[in-house]
Amino acid sequence: MNPLTRRIVNRGGLLAAMVAASLAVFGCGKGDSDAADAAGKITVTVWDWHAADPSKGVGLWLMDIDREFERRHPKIRIKHVAQSHTEYYQIFKAAASARRGPDVVMLHQGSRILDQRDSLIPLNKYVTPEFRKKIVGWALSCENYDPQGTPLAVPIAVQGLVWYVNTALLGKIGLDRNKMPQSWEAFLKACEAARKIGKVGIAAGQREGSWGEWFINSSFFQTLTPDDRKRLVRGGLKWTDPKVAVLFVRIKELCDKGCFDRGVMSTPMFPDAGDVFMRGDAVFCLGLLSDVMHWKEFGDVIGPENLGVMTCPVYKPGPDADKFPAGGGFAYGITQWAKHPDEAFAYIAFIANAENARTFLTDVGSFPANQEYDRALIADPTAKTIDGWLSADRGRPDLLSRITTEVNEALRREIQRLMSGQTDAAGAADAVERTAAAERTRKAAAK
Repeated sequence: MNPLTRRIVNRGGLLAAMVAASLAVFGCGKGDSDAADAAGKITVTVWDWHAADPSKGVGLWLMDIDREFERRHPKIRIKHVAQSHTEYYQIFKAAASARRGPDVVMLHQGSRILDQRDSLIPLNKYVTPEFRKKIVGWALSCENYDPQGTPLAVPIAVQGLVWYVNTALLGKIGLDRNKMPQSWEAFLKACEAARKIGKVGIAAGQREGSWGEWFINSSFFQTLTPDDRKRLVRGGLKWTDPKVAVLFVRIKELCDKGCFDRGVMSTPMFPDAGDVFMRGDAVFCLGLLSDVMHWKEFGDVIGPENLGVMTCPVYKPGPDADKFPAGGGFAYGITQWAKHPDEAFAYIAFIANAENARTFLTDVGSFPANQEYDRALIADPTAKTIDGWLSADRGRPDLLSRITTEVNEALRREIQRLMSGQTDAAGAADAVERTAAAERTRKAAAK
């Protein structure tokens, strides 16, 4: 999916300093890719944002993988480098310009992978039909978003968005804790009831612009057909079309109905929004399937018996109203300047194998892209529900991962303005469409 935080603070000095520090300290020097230690070991340098906290979650999982991989491949050393999630792509682009840096790079799936295609090697040589069959999420990791096309990275995690519900709080506000308020009307009533007892309806963080994007990815199924989605991505459907503009109307309605905390615009998504939900101060939280703000983290705090899950509240019933965004999470690619691509892919394939898929599910609490895991390992009731939805093919690729970076930036900016009262729904849709139209003109001129 797109990065969860992209806003860069103090772009001039701070970012330049961070990039310089990364290039100097984190393995971008001459010969890093083909470095060998005194014992003659090949060094494979890996960049990602998860290794920043190796004590838990994906960070701990990766450190365990590194140790086991090195044990099984004594001639290879893994040099794992954590980079800032917020500035990740700016730092990587600086490294790519110098043609130095990581051999293996973690990327968000979708447009972020395709944006970096000039820095990645095609993986046709390595991704066999048997390997491809085991793993889901290729549509967001291949050229032209074709699941059978040229792979540029290997999916590791399944990402997605679902609405988590504090069922204990649902009972406290006088509603049936065993019945999810799935309709839009029931959802708004639950938010109003929560407000009456000093709670909030939705735990959200919009400081970085993430929540509004998540809502659009969660709700667009209700108004856009599969053909509409393709046309919007390609420019055949405008953001001002009523089918699309209604998404901005729904966000504005949630604001007008007081469904958020007053500080939502200054609240970070991570970890603050999740903390609000886990403290029992909000009934709903639009959260992830991955390693944060997800069923395991929430269930470990409020108790799995107090956690429910549903898809986006339905404001327009239809055949796709019960669908939810699910697809590629993070993936690993190999840079074009890697001196040992075979060893680099051996490491990626090891991360993606069935053994590590099982520990990704049991230890991290996330759904792996490799589907060779035993469903009997899933004990959590909420995880079982989500897995049932995935098995029933209710998960669909999200919308915004296929939108260009420039249009996504405009979308994030306009939702910020919409939620802070600086524009209305029509104005937000119009501003995004102007950016999309300019992008189409620019691309046409470049051909």
